[in-house]
Amino acid sequence: MAFMEAPGGDGEFTVYVKYNAKAGRWYTKDDAPNAAEFEVVNMTAVFDIPNLKTGWFLFQAGSAPDKAINAQLSAWGPKPSDAHKRGFQINLFSDKNLLGVREFASTAGSVIEAMNGLYDAWLAAPEAAQGKLPVVRCAGVLPVTGKHGVNYAPVLEIVAWVDRPAQLGEVTAKAVAGPVTAAPAAGPAVHAPAPVQAPVQVPVQAPVQAPPPAMAHAGVEF
Repeated sequence: MAFMEAPGGDGEFTVYVKYNAKAGRWYTKDDAPNAAEFEVVNMTAVFDIPNLKTGWFLFQAGSAPDKAINAQLSAWGPKPSDAHKRGFQINLFSDKNLLGVREFASTAGSVIEAMNGLYDAWLAAPEAAQGKLPVVRCAGVLPVTGKHGVNYAPVLEIVAWVDRPAQLGEVTAKAVAGPVTAAPAAGPAVHAPAPVQAPVQVPVQAPVQAPPPAMAHAGVEF
C-alpha cells in the first residue's frame, strides 16, 4: 500500500541524519555547535514510523530545510514553490550509531521507494499492532539508473522489535488513519526498477569519533 508516491515546521530542532543517494552512504553529526559530519558505518536504528510525516521540502546548502508538513500522510497541502518537492520526515534513534535521536528527511525517489517498502512491512507486522517499533538496518544498496545517472537505493530491513524508547517521546501523529492513498503526482511518478541483483556494499569510512556504549536487543546492537 505504501505511504506516498515517489516523485520523478515548526518545532524543536532535531539534529539530522541524511542519506546520500549518489554515494549510497549515511551521515550525521554530534549535537554541538560547528560539529563535523561523520559517516554512519552501521546504519541500524529504531524508526519511529507511527510519527512518520509527509510534506513539501526544499533543501538548500547552508540553510535549514524549508518544510510544509501535511496534516495527514496523504492530505497534501498547496505546493509552496516550484522548487519544493514531495518528501517525508521521521525520527530515528540509536545511541551507538546516531548518538541519539536524529531526524531523517528525504525527497529522493529511490529513498521514498525504500521507505514505502519498510512502511508496508511495518503495517503488516503483528508487533506494530502491539505498539512496538522496528529496529531497522540498512543491509546494503541497490544501483538504480535514471535520467540523472546512477543513484543507490538503500535496502532497509527490520531486524528486531522494541518497546518505544523514552527518547522518542509520545506518538503525536498517526501513520495509519485509514487507507493511505498516494498523493496526486505533479508529473510522472519515478519508480525504481525491480532489483535483479543482490544488494551491493559501498565501502565506508570509520566515524571520526567514538560512539557511546551500544544498546542491544535480541543480539542487535543499536
